[in-house]
Amino acid sequence: MSAPIILAGPPLSVDDPGILEAGHFELITAVTATSLDTGKAYQAPILDLSLGLIEDYVQFSVAYPYVFNDPDGAGSDAGWGNPEIGAKWRALQTDQWQVALAPAYAFGITQELATQGIGHDTDIASLPVLVEYTLGERWRLNGSLAYLAVEGFDDEVSWGIAGAYSLNNRWEILAELSAASNSDFDDNVVTGRVGFDFSISDKLHLLVSAATGLREPREFERLHYDYYLGLQFFP
Repeated sequence: MSAPIILAGPPLSVDDPGILEAGHFELITAVTATSLDTGKAYQAPILDLSLGLIEDYVQFSVAYPYVFNDPDGAGSDAGWGNPEIGAKWRALQTDQWQVALAPAYAFGITQELATQGIGHDTDIASLPVLVEYTLGERWRLNGSLAYLAVEGFDDEVSWGIAGAYSLNNRWEILAELSAASNSDFDDNVVTGRVGFDFSISDKLHLLVSAATGLREPREFERLHYDYYLGLQFFP
């Protein structure tokens, strides 16, 4: 069992093309709990820091998880997982549409830690295209399509669609359908997730979501659940 790529749009896996203003920070600290047929894994904490660099067009992000792996029938292990860096460039913005490119790079950890299920020991470069469409004052639709170059393995493709509905100025309900596959599109993994974003204050948000696997070609890797709980700070 290995930790998933984590640079995304917490608490979802589909990111959005939103960009921080230059000089502004965003810090997300979170925990996750994941259960597969092979055992359980936890990330506690995930530290995800973003900084706006050029007006509201470019931002830089870095993320680092501490992973606890608890496989069935074996002892548990813990250690720092895969560090990741990413950037986001918003290429288009209108009243209803936003489009951005969000290249990211996840660094492989040692083979010993990877064998313990803490993360992957290969570097992974990804290039997602992110799209957002705003429908009225309450609805927001997001889509992503990413190509992943995996060191030493076949390349992969991931995609997803997400929706957000604002109940009021504090509560936002979230749902998504995401998938990943090899580049031949014959090995699809599909996941569904629901959650919410609660604005405690202008500078602090509570992020919560839960996911389950909808399709997994390798039955022994079937996802039972994946829970996410995070706090988003705007210092």
